Parts: sequence; structure tokens; C-alpha cells
Amino acid sequence: MNTWDDVLKEVNERKTPQGTPDVDGVRRDKMKAVMEHTKRPLIVYAVDFLNTGKAQAVGSGINLDWSDKEGFIEAIQDIEGDSVDILLHSPGGLAEAADSLVDIIRGKFNHVRFIVPNIAKSAATMLALSGDEIFMDIASELGPIDPQFTFRKGDGSIVTAPAQAIIDQFEKAQKSIASDPKILAPWLPILQQYGPSLYQQAQNAIELSKDLVKEWLIKFMLNDNPKKGRMAANIARYLSNHNNFKSHAKRIGLHELREIKVLKPIRVFDMGEDIDLQNRVRGLYHAISLTFGMTAAYKIFENTGGRALIRLVQMIQVAGPMR
Repeated sequence: MNTWDDVLKEVNERKTPQGTPDVDGVRRDKMKAVMEHTKRPLIVYAVDFLNTGKAQAVGSGINLDWSDKEGFIEAIQDIEGDSVDILLHSPGGLAEAADSLVDIIRGKFNHVRFIVPNIAKSAATMLALSGDEIFMDIASELGPIDPQFTFRKGDGSIVTAPAQAIIDQFEKAQKSIASDPKILAPWLPILQQYGPSLYQQAQNAIELSKDLVKEWLIKFMLNDNPKKGRMAANIARYLSNHNNFKSHAKRIGLHELREIKVLKPIRVFDMGEDIDLQNRVRGLYHAISLTFGMTAAYKIFENTGGRALIRLVQMIQVAGPMR
């Protein structure tokens, strides 16, 4: 079996020449086990964002950002053929950075499957939707793709707000003040927090997320569907609407993907229907989690060809062929 306890025992039983638990060796063996089943090369892109301490230590570096281009360029090296599987575990980040990663990945591979063993939210959901298929199981979850804005209030505190909530608040204020100018005074402290361009920026950010996902769905996942344009637009519109979810962290699992009509065209495979694959993927995810728990690693870019880039909390990077 490949339970967390099984993989922990395996890690502790295997030692490096220095006598430490061989987390790297076990993780790479688990990657090869998945590849042996799928008959396709595998890339791991995993982030230790569930560890609050590490997330605080690296700050915005925990997110999907442009520095991840370096990791993906490293991870696609030495992979032969035009097909690949990518294990994805990320809280998301910048839509613009996801756009750059899609260009790197799809510029190299004609057929891409994303494997989500646990969580791929926000811009990571966008990334998954650039694939031809998504593999999930009952523990897996995607999330809304509505943009979030972080800004500093007048009192110095930091606030994160959904772009749609900013738009809704502006429009509510506009409507209320137009009907009763006397209430302008209570609204002024709220509106002054934002700045003159934020309303338009929020609209633009939502449109960018929708446009990117629509473009990728049409080009890849839905490319052979005669209704791909309408379906892709509906999916992108639904996922980018904060009011459909009420929370940016809202879970979108297998059940939602199969039961919500607008999301049904998304090509998702339930790994629970292939128990051997599910067991191998689960074992790999546990090995990744143990790597994060037992080392300073917080981002892993790695392929089954033995090439990796691993980012550490101390900002030391290990790159190149791994032997």
C-alpha cells in the first residue's frame, strides 16, 4: 500500500550515504512508479503552501509567479516525446505567470494531463484548464479563478479583496449616492481606500482570467467539440464569478465538475476508477509531503528523467541532473 504511514516507514528505512532519511530517493521512485503505470513522463510541480511557517518565511514566493518559469524550463529538459503528465499542487498566484507557464508547457508538448492529488487553486486551476485532461479523486479540489487584490488601507493594514466585490461595492455606492446624495459622506472613507483606477483594474483582471481560460479550453481541452466556443466562454464566466462561490477558497471537486451543468464539458478522469493509478499517485503525494516536512524545500520542479530544481526556504537552489 501507499498510505502516509507506509511511505514514512519507507523513508525512515532508506538512508542516504550521510545516514539521513532518503526522502529524495523515495520520492523519485514514487514518480517512476506513476510513470510505469501511465507510460508517460511525469513532471512534479508542488508547493508547500499548507505549511504556515514556510509560507510566512518565503512570502509571495509561495505563489505561482514568474520565477516558476525557471523551474518549468528545467523540468521539461530531457523529456522525449510530445506527451507529459504534470502533478500539480499549488495555491495559485498570478494569472499572467500562468500564461507564461502555459506557453512553455504547450510549446513543448502536444498532449498534457494534469494530476491533482490534493489542491490546485486560483491560477493553478487556470493552469490545469490548459491541459487536455485533469486527473482527480475524492481528495482533489480546484477552485474559482476570480482575481484577488491586495492593497494597503489608510491605517496601514493589508486587505485582500475579490475583484468582483470591489466592483460590486463601487456600483452599490454609485447607485446609493445617485438616489440620495446625502449618504455620500458615509461612503467617502470606504471609497478613498481604493484609488481612482481600482474599479477598472478589477474589471480588467476578471476579463483577463476569463479570456485566458477560454482561449486555452478552445485550443486544447475542447478543441474537437463543435460547441467549444460557447462552452469555453460559459466555463470561464462561471469560474471567474466570485458571486457563484462567495469565497475564493471554495472547493470545486469531482462532484461539482460532474454535477454543475456548465462545468460538465471539462475533461476530468476519476482516479478512483483506476485503483492502481490512484495508489501510486497517493504514494507520490505522500512522498512529496514528507519531503516538505523533513527538509527546507518549499517548491519542487522535477521530472522522471532525473532533472530537478528545488527551492529552499534559505533561498538556496539545487538545479541540474540529479543522480
